Amino acid sequence: MKVYRYIIALGWAMLMSCSDFTNIEPTHSLTPNNAFKTMADIELHLNGIYSGFQGTGYFGLAYGTLPDMMSDNLAEYVESLGTYRSVVDWIYVANDANIAGIWATPYSIINDCNILLSNVGRFKETKSGQANRLKAQALANRALTHFDLLRYFGQSYDRNSTLLGVPIKTASSLDRPARNTVKEVYDQIYSDLTDAKTLIASIDQAINSSTDRSRIDAIGIDAIFARVAYYAKDYAKAISSANAVIGSGLGLASRSDFPAVWNADAVVNEVIWSVAYLPGDGYVAGDVFFAVNNRVSFKPSQSLLNTYSQTSYSPNPLNDIRYTTYFSSTTSLRPGELIVSKYIGRGGAVDGLVNWKAFRMGEIYLIRAEAQARTGLSTSARADLKTLREIRISVPDTEDLSDPAKLLAAILLERRRELFLEGHRWFDLRMAGAGISRGGDCRAPATVCSLPAGSFRFVWPIPQDEIKANVNIASQQNSGY
Repeated sequence: MKVYRYIIALGWAMLMSCSDFTNIEPTHSLTPNNAFKTMADIELHLNGIYSGFQGTGYFGLAYGTLPDMMSDNLAEYVESLGTYRSVVDWIYVANDANIAGIWATPYSIINDCNILLSNVGRFKETKSGQANRLKAQALANRALTHFDLLRYFGQSYDRNSTLLGVPIKTASSLDRPARNTVKEVYDQIYSDLTDAKTLIASIDQAINSSTDRSRIDAIGIDAIFARVAYYAKDYAKAISSANAVIGSGLGLASRSDFPAVWNADAVVNEVIWSVAYLPGDGYVAGDVFFAVNNRVSFKPSQSLLNTYSQTSYSPNPLNDIRYTTYFSSTTSLRPGELIVSKYIGRGGAVDGLVNWKAFRMGEIYLIRAEAQARTGLSTSARADLKTLREIRISVPDTEDLSDPAKLLAAILLERRRELFLEGHRWFDLRMAGAGISRGGDCRAPATVCSLPAGSFRFVWPIPQDEIKANVNIASQQNSGY
């Protein structure tokens, strides 16, 4: 009987002190309370946010080279290991591991942004404006990552669409969010970018320098806004944001400087935001040409190469500095064989170690040109297109583009030439409502040669792991999966 009473008493004592046990701060794991002790720790956390863009779930593949691999810009070569066959040939399903990683990586970056935003106010600034600088970058990164998720998984790109977008996450918490509408996602993106612009007007120090643009600064925020508004068909906002970027003092790289943007990571005006890659950070475009092992997995498609001579004023592609910068038949590894050499290495190295140019001026000029063309500002659109062409091509632009339809087609063609292997072609084709035909570029080891316009596969499936784990998203899978 005494033992029985002792056990009961001990049980009551444990129950009464339960809250004391559960409130003990962990000593061998990191939490926001013990991970951050000063503003210097928040600064280090921001470094981690930027490093998240390097992997295959982001600019290392997903939002880097993959959109060209999935389109008509590249032709798979016999040396390919077929690592991304399911996505390259559009035969993916909801449990595709590649797609699961591309869903998870942006949300991991978003979570890190939310952690920064919820903790930066806990500490005293070392200098007035420090918190604004940190918060502005976190908000810009959160906006961009939500937008990029929308590009693959959202059911529409229209600004006010009530179709399903992606879940919005503005707090670091374990929950099961349903998918927000496309409009709601855009509302959050616009809000984050607007807040970032306000904060970044009052900061403690410059974010970038004339030789290093590896962070998102005020110009970068405007560039993100221009791209977002362009997709949303909010052409007035696209034009005003592009105006801000073009009026910032940055400009297009000269024809003589342009190759150095790629083979030397030179800023030379052109670069707005460049994701830095250092030894050990991985390789840029290694899934196209892996210079380290001299393996060509993809070559430029003939249909792409032909575009560099599809102008009435420049039938010779060698007149176009982009052609001789992006492609080469004189590399030491592949002499006499035309390959993609755009990301071959910096400073004469052939190692695939270069920075990823996430935003640059060529895109901004084309965004503004197309937005102007679609809103009746044909003269201004033609001027922007002419400015870009005449700095890239060594002969005068004499093409007659007085017809609005012909002007718009010329701008879209210029996007294909200018932005090759920079993460745009797949999304451009989807926005245009166009299908994909690889024609004579489709050969073994490729297995599928065409994708019809309007195919459900232009919208990726929500990963099966998310569907299983999240009851609120289980009934919101995209059509066809």
